[in-house]
Amino acid sequence: MKMRWVSLLLLVLLAAGCSKKETPEPQKHTGTGSFALGSLLQSNMVVQRDKPLVIWGTAAANEKVTVNVSWNLNTLNTFADASGNWRLSIPASPANVNPQTITAKPDGGAGIVLTNILLGDVWVCSGQSNMVMPVDVIAPFTGVIDYQAEIAAANYPLIRTLAVQEDYENSPATELKKAVKWNICSPQNEGSLSAVAYFFARKLHITLNVPIGIIVSAINGSYCQEWTNTDAIASDPVLTANYSGNSSTLYNGMISPLTNLAIRGFIWYQGENNQHDDPASYTRLNSALIKGWRTQFKDAALPFYLVQLTPFAEDYNTTNPPGGDKTLDYLAKFREGQANVLSTPGTGMAVTMDVGEEANHHPRNKKPVGERLALLALKNTFNQNVECYGPHFSSWSANGNTATISFSAGTANGLTTINNQPLKQFFFVAGTDQVFRQGVANIAGNGITVVAPAGTPLPILAVRYAFTNAPVTNLQNAAGLPAEPFRTDNWGN
Repeated sequence: MKMRWVSLLLLVLLAAGCSKKETPEPQKHTGTGSFALGSLLQSNMVVQRDKPLVIWGTAAANEKVTVNVSWNLNTLNTFADASGNWRLSIPASPANVNPQTITAKPDGGAGIVLTNILLGDVWVCSGQSNMVMPVDVIAPFTGVIDYQAEIAAANYPLIRTLAVQEDYENSPATELKKAVKWNICSPQNEGSLSAVAYFFARKLHITLNVPIGIIVSAINGSYCQEWTNTDAIASDPVLTANYSGNSSTLYNGMISPLTNLAIRGFIWYQGENNQHDDPASYTRLNSALIKGWRTQFKDAALPFYLVQLTPFAEDYNTTNPPGGDKTLDYLAKFREGQANVLSTPGTGMAVTMDVGEEANHHPRNKKPVGERLALLALKNTFNQNVECYGPHFSSWSANGNTATISFSAGTANGLTTINNQPLKQFFFVAGTDQVFRQGVANIAGNGITVVAPAGTPLPILAVRYAFTNAPVTNLQNAAGLPAEPFRTDNWGN
């Protein structure tokens, strides 16, 4: 893993967190004999509203299986195949906040009853350590901002959570092989939950007033190629050449077993382990992951909302004085590669340039991250009238030593700074020598003007904003959403 940014102690802790363990036998919810339900089907779960529900399990070969659900008056029957596997589909139903039951039983045998089932929206939350990072202080993480108050207030019985355990597999698994449990959101169990997933779920639940189920399937120090299914990589010769080694193992163990479930969509926070990849290669890889997951879940329209990496100086502690080389921009180019994933339909990106910490790849201010992902879902999946985009570069012009920046319509209304502080000067301009120099930037209505410094050989040929590794910004619109970093050139420097 590329972990130069952490201390030796943190390396040890993360290595321990990412170690591979022996894989026990598949978890089943058993009745009598060979009768069982799939490992994801449990009491307290959320069933995806408005989509058919697949119920599956095992029984004796060719045995008749009867299923009843309390929200549908019809009794459904099927037969196990010669290998003892069975499945059937319950017709789609709307959201329901009242506790429901699922009863499944073999012919003439004792059944299994699942209770306290809700119908709402189910989201798969995946990625690496910034998705794993819990609300509470759990080493190596230091807790989110105001974690004690956040945990105490986490009383949302209509939010249900499930954490998939680490499992690297060489081929796609059909069932989770490590024990999981659907939990009811409460102060007793939310401290250990992914903070980004929790704040995402809370925002959706409060706004939509429907049950929310979140399945967190994320691993510290993991690579995008490990989460991408084999067929998605094998179908692209470029990806096969660059990523076929050490690929698909986390997909096999931690995503493939989820594909029987109907879900609403995905949120994704990953990239730290791939940040030194060629950005165009990562764009291609992450786009293939999205298409591959949609194929495996049999729904080409599933939304996919990702988080752009926060500012971070990987070399923060190796320079004198500490702080890192402020001119490095490989992480800015990687963020650009993440933004290019949005060419895949049905995607959105949460910008985090204002909530990073230069010396910390796991910044504590996770609430805005989860809530910005929720805003993307509210706008694009649920058609709510909300602001979900910060200022997004549209065009620029130059007049003498001054460049004027315009943003896409509607994204820069009420352009301002956090707490009306002075605008941080992360705007750079380049003249005919293609050398970037820091300009003097000011807010001008819903745009920006940047005056080139003395010595810039005019005319101005390019402008960059926050296009280095670790600029923690404060430029935002009236909705408090940060401006996305950009550059107007495609130069190699």
